[in-house]
Amino acid sequence: MKNRALSIRSKLMILFSVTILFPVLIIAYVMPAYYTKLLTTETEKLTESTLVGLTSNIQYYLDELERVTTIPYNYNEVMYALKIRSAGIYKKSDSYTKYKADYALYNTLPSVLENMHKEILGTLLLPLDGSIFYKDSRSTLYSARSDYPYTEQDWYKEAVKAEGKATFVRVHPQDYLKLDQVQSVFSVARLIRDMDSRKPIAVIMADADTVVIDRIVRQLISNDSVVVITDKNGQLVYASSDVPAETLKELSKPSATIDYYGEPYVQVSKMVPSSSWKVTSLIPQSRFTDKVRWMHTTGFIFATGGLILTLFVFLAYSRKLLTPFREMIQVMRHVQRGDMTRRVDIHGKDEIAELGSALNRMIRQLDDMVISEYRAKLKQQDAEMQALQSQIKPHFLYNTLNGFIGLNRRRDHDMLDRAIRSLSGLLRYILSSDTTITLAEEFEIIRKYADLQSMRFQDRLTFHFALDDQLKGLKIPKLLLQPLVENSVVHGCEPCEHPCLIEVDAALQWENGRPHAVIRVTDNGVGFEPAALRCQDRVGMRNVEERLSLSYRGVSSFKVRSTPDLGTLITITIDLQEEGLGYEHHCS
Repeated sequence: MKNRALSIRSKLMILFSVTILFPVLIIAYVMPAYYTKLLTTETEKLTESTLVGLTSNIQYYLDELERVTTIPYNYNEVMYALKIRSAGIYKKSDSYTKYKADYALYNTLPSVLENMHKEILGTLLLPLDGSIFYKDSRSTLYSARSDYPYTEQDWYKEAVKAEGKATFVRVHPQDYLKLDQVQSVFSVARLIRDMDSRKPIAVIMADADTVVIDRIVRQLISNDSVVVITDKNGQLVYASSDVPAETLKELSKPSATIDYYGEPYVQVSKMVPSSSWKVTSLIPQSRFTDKVRWMHTTGFIFATGGLILTLFVFLAYSRKLLTPFREMIQVMRHVQRGDMTRRVDIHGKDEIAELGSALNRMIRQLDDMVISEYRAKLKQQDAEMQALQSQIKPHFLYNTLNGFIGLNRRRDHDMLDRAIRSLSGLLRYILSSDTTITLAEEFEIIRKYADLQSMRFQDRLTFHFALDDQLKGLKIPKLLLQPLVENSVVHGCEPCEHPCLIEVDAALQWENGRPHAVIRVTDNGVGFEPAALRCQDRVGMRNVEERLSLSYRGVSSFKVRSTPDLGTLITITIDLQEEGLGYEHHCS
């Protein structure tokens, strides 16, 4: 099945829709998307600049903590005290040595740690002999717990493993102190080694209040953002809000957008150089989409208004534009069916009016051409019919006069007289100006002709006629059947030695629900071979076939069946259901 072509109305609708919707879509979707991308990029740059300041401040406090862990190296008496304790000789030493070592650890070192930043909460010193020294920087002096498994802590193990390098400890509780309420801190731990032997002699850890990081973050980052600090292993060091484990895993992936409690967030990261901590700022994507939401709303309003405007303009304009075309199509359909009286009624001076005027001129010219052609065709057919009749008339007279000669030679003057009278009546039919007669009149002509031939052949030739009453009024060309009967006499019966019978009958028959007139001319003469139809002396039969074709083009048939020594059958069939054959007037 072929696809139906789009109508002009559909094409106009598509054109108007594209013309209006395309710019609206750019305004409603492309521009907001571009603006969102631009805003996101600018915010990322601004956030990255902010993170530079944040990491610098964190780096400062980490540097302070790291500096605190190196203080024992600056005092020989402190290093000596740690050395004899770690070597296990403190208990065996004399009183002076013990006094000197105790003084360094209980007085010298605490006095040095006295003037630290208030955010540095305290310093924990753990010699390898299991003793514990803690210097608290707060007004309330807290002491370390003696029953705490220090050596089993991760930070302790990492400090030992680092072999003297600073170890940055993520946020953890100060549960190793005797506190009324445990506080969270972040720390720097370091293994203290003997300067001479390079052997481990203690582990020191400096604690800082997490308020430091929180204060830095709150000052530099907006409230709707989330700041997350992770160590080099991806473990959480600090978060300004609760961070799900799934989000924490996504932070290690190089993705610009991550999921935070079901909402998309843009991440911007910066590394703290000394500690390898990664500071990540999570910015809600809704911050950007909210700012461009008005563009989407405006685009939607424009799109809706554009569609309504398009529909209104289309309905108003298409009716004026397409109605003349519909009228032209209707007129052309009438012309196609042969009605040349219809014209297009279009007013105005535009291109459509010019097209309508051109169509009217074309129909007028076409009507004139059809009439001229039709008249020329009628004249041609009339001339052809006259020519055919003129061919038949001499041929018929020649054969009839030959019959008269035969009667005269036999001295049969009475029969010759009757024959001349029959010929006179027959010629009145033949020489009349009518080109068509009824089938009943044609049968009358054949009977007069049969009378002439019967006078000539006597008992050697017999005729039989049968005409259906329903076909008497059927109009046919004059002398359509007479040449066929004449051929049967001259070519079928005259050469025959035995008596012959010529039958002419016309009957009404129905085929496939359609009425047909079936006319048969039959003789039992000598017959002939089918190839003999092409001979020159078969003029009458060829003329009948041509005249039948001219009169009933496409609705008639002419068939000849002949067998040598048996006779000939000629059948003419005419479809009576076609208009103009006169059947309805005479048939009940």
